Amino acid sequence: MSAAEPRLSPVEEKDIPEKALAALEPYRNGDGEIYAIWATLAAHPDALRRFLVFGNHVLGKNTLPVRSRELVILRIAWLAQAEYEWLQHVRIARRAGVTDGEIHALGDLAAAGFTGTDRILLAATDQLVARADLDDALWQELRDRFGTEQLIDLVYTVGQYRTVAMAINAFRIRPEPDIAALRDEVPLPAPAAP
Repeated sequence: MSAAEPRLSPVEEKDIPEKALAALEPYRNGDGEIYAIWATLAAHPDALRRFLVFGNHVLGKNTLPVRSRELVILRIAWLAQAEYEWLQHVRIARRAGVTDGEIHALGDLAAAGFTGTDRILLAATDQLVARADLDDALWQELRDRFGTEQLIDLVYTVGQYRTVAMAINAFRIRPEPDIAALRDEVPLPAPAAP
């Protein structure tokens, strides 16, 4: 999706209202520039500020282990074919201990050999994305491994990053050069054949 022209352009920093700009302070790359996704969503500054509050919980206060959260986010990025989300979270997942082999395998879970908790979380992600629900057997497997807050955070994580993926795809948000450089290293796996 990244090859298409953006449908919405990132807002120039000088044109972002002060309250929204303050909320975006933590969302800058190594060069001090606001990430393209957030600069694009700054076209609706009040909604952006409110969205960031929820997003800060999901990314920063989440009770799921960071590794688990990142596997879930990368699976959503693959399901949605949201390259920007994929590339951005490859970096975060690596820091959380997810191996490149695991990252590459997220496009084909059957062949990947995920087991235990990872397999259950990824199956839950697929069900939540496809049906906005979980079957009783999978719910019980999750309940046996996670506390109530973690289960709520799982649903919140899937919802938040599904929304982010939709924004990325619908607005055709392009990755910054430093993120796009990961395309060759850890490309977004193609969708499964029907």
